[in-house]
Amino acid sequence: MKKKLSGILSVIIATAVVAGCGAGQVTTDTNANNKVQTAKAGAAQPDTKGTGEPVYPRTIKHAMGEVTLEKKPERVASVDIMGTDYFLVLDFAPIVSEGFESTKSKSPIFAKYAEGKTVKDLGGKTNLETLLEMDPEVIVMTSTGKGSRYEEFNKMANSIVIDFSVDAPTRLMEIAEVIGKEEKAKQVLADFDQLKNEAKAAADKHKGETALFLVSNGKDFTVMHPKNFPIYYEEVGLTPIAGLPEDGKIGGRIGIEALSELAPDHIFIAENRRSAKAEEPEGLIHIWKDHPVWKNLKAVKNNHVYTMDTLAGDTFFLGEIAGLEAIKNNLGK
Repeated sequence: MKKKLSGILSVIIATAVVAGCGAGQVTTDTNANNKVQTAKAGAAQPDTKGTGEPVYPRTIKHAMGEVTLEKKPERVASVDIMGTDYFLVLDFAPIVSEGFESTKSKSPIFAKYAEGKTVKDLGGKTNLETLLEMDPEVIVMTSTGKGSRYEEFNKMANSIVIDFSVDAPTRLMEIAEVIGKEEKAKQVLADFDQLKNEAKAAADKHKGETALFLVSNGKDFTVMHPKNFPIYYEEVGLTPIAGLPEDGKIGGRIGIEALSELAPDHIFIAENRRSAKAEEPEGLIHIWKDHPVWKNLKAVKNNHVYTMDTLAGDTFFLGEIAGLEAIKNNLGK
């Protein structure tokens, strides 16, 4: 550990005091557009040695300040599961991750990208003892996750807060810059753009038909609001339903009766990742199949209900891939 033991002990004591408190949104005095440009500029550091390898030392600007990395970090800890899949899509395994095994058991796409990678699970509330034992060089968190605890983690090892107020490709480039994976990120984003174009071509066949993206919570639904998921609407071109509730980082909650009133032509639906049971795949979706209101929905009667991976209902890069694949495969027929 580069950080002093006294600092580490203070983290543990502080954590005991704040145990159970949720992580809030990190706020900064830099607007999102400026941060997008900073991330893109930072990720393009030249290879002055002509080796094709990323150049270190490099200074990483992030949502809570900046840090200079003297060499390419190998022992990187991810204390937010929302950030872990960004590492996996770059073919990089963090040494530890929050909620790794649970997410792998509930998400086929996460399990696919995690295959063959050894990652120590920190549990759902980030076990600090395990984190300390793994001796990370760098700790990475998200602004919408544990970013509010940046000062605590930064006493343990150099910590970086990835800004999640920007779009998924920009987040990917910010993480790629930390681990020297800029070239891999460019390849990933090229494939991502191709998939998005294929999804757009599929959506073009259904002009004027409304689409609703939902997360099933078991007793009700969370709307994936167009404002929070512009990729499916503004970028791909699906038609949203007006007047959807938009409170929360995903969207507002609605009951089955409201869903009947909205009457979407197409429904894309994922299970609530936190409530889903690995032993009952899509159980939170199938629970509705015998409900009389559900059975009378226009989309249900027309066989226009499409299930998505559990990651699709949150701020995961792999979730957006899963959502685009669902559009391509179901609307492109």
